[in-house]
Amino acid sequence: MTLEKSRASLAEPRASLAGLSQSPASKLYHLFWEAVDWVFPPLCGGCQAVGERWCNSCRDSAIPLDGPICQHCGALLREGSLCADCQKSPPAYASLRSCYVFDGALRSALHRLKYSRDIGLGEALAQPLAALLAQLDWPVDLVTSVPLGKTRLAERGYNQSTLLARPLALAHRLPYSSRCLKRTRDTASQVTLTAAERRTNVQGAFWADPALVKGKSILVVDDITTTGSTIQACALALDQAGAKACYGLTVARANYVSLAA
Repeated sequence: MTLEKSRASLAEPRASLAGLSQSPASKLYHLFWEAVDWVFPPLCGGCQAVGERWCNSCRDSAIPLDGPICQHCGALLREGSLCADCQKSPPAYASLRSCYVFDGALRSALHRLKYSRDIGLGEALAQPLAALLAQLDWPVDLVTSVPLGKTRLAERGYNQSTLLARPLALAHRLPYSSRCLKRTRDTASQVTLTAAERRTNVQGAFWADPALVKGKSILVVDDITTTGSTIQACALALDQAGAKACYGLTVARANYVSLAA
């Protein structure tokens, strides 16, 4: 099965987002960034064109995750509703979804958000996340983001996942907490690791606060997923703390085509 750029699929999330009854706080947050853009005209995170943080051309070039997908991990399927891995060993999270394939202009934008302090992209890229969440029937009680380790947070100065999760929570009138999930140790970058190495790298790397998550369905937001090992590690920590369920949502999924091979 091949992935195609579907204009209809891209248009649908925007319509869903427009239909959201957003909170006054969400509208103010969006107006704040529009004011910043007016004073300091931004460069597009994808193509560097002047005037928008995430231009229409780059947004339309993003490849949506169309086609049958595993209802647990979100991997592309040829048939059925669960992939072989999830049938063999169901993940600790209830479901994991991503908006787009990690490629092209979107890859450039996420790299700028993550490594180049282009923090305004967080609000722009949170919009397709909010639209996707509006299409999913997830009973979310609390939104959080994948936490960074102390060393990486000190180096970067911010958590890119938080920049995505906060506006998403505002758009859906959901509470957000950065305190319910903590990273217990610094971990190596996952970029060059194999699937098995990724699982080992983040195993036991997170702790959840029972006082904040017990009995609740938690939505964990991240920028990119590849194998789902980070969301899995977060879900295990949340489960140990008594959370009712864990859901994962990311802007992009890396190696999407190869995962389906």
